[in-house]
Amino acid sequence: MKPGVLDNGTMTDPVLKTRNCRWIAVPGASDARGHVNFLELGKGLDFTPRRLFWLHHIAPGQWRGRHGHRQTELVFVAAHGGCRMHLDDGKCQETVRLDDPARALQVGTWVWHELTDFAPQSVIVVIASTLYDEAEYLRDYEVFKREAAGRP
Repeated sequence: MKPGVLDNGTMTDPVLKTRNCRWIAVPGASDARGHVNFLELGKGLDFTPRRLFWLHHIAPGQWRGRHGHRQTELVFVAAHGGCRMHLDDGKCQETVRLDDPARALQVGTWVWHELTDFAPQSVIVVIASTLYDEAEYLRDYEVFKREAAGRP
């Protein structure tokens, strides 16, 4: 068996190198009517959601994100289409593809994240652990790097 491939031939999720980030398997069911996927508190989702928002109708060539958070944890789900997620914890940088509604990406605190290369008609649902508070955002990359360097 090849590394990264399960006995049934499906690929395993790659292990993320970025601190405070992980893939979440999103359970679901399918029948002739279609598919349903869900996240439940304590079963994949390890924080109480305080805010829910979605990205859609992103113009070609545009980006979203380009910031980090001091307190907020986020879970990203590609409900339709997909994009690239660029992750940076101040020490490690990596880029992953978010394009499967059965796989969510949790991005914890002190991770700079940017979403790019959106497929046409993409819809990205984001679950946040906090209410919106501009003061906890890190929008200047140099400030983020300085503050993240002091984190364990």
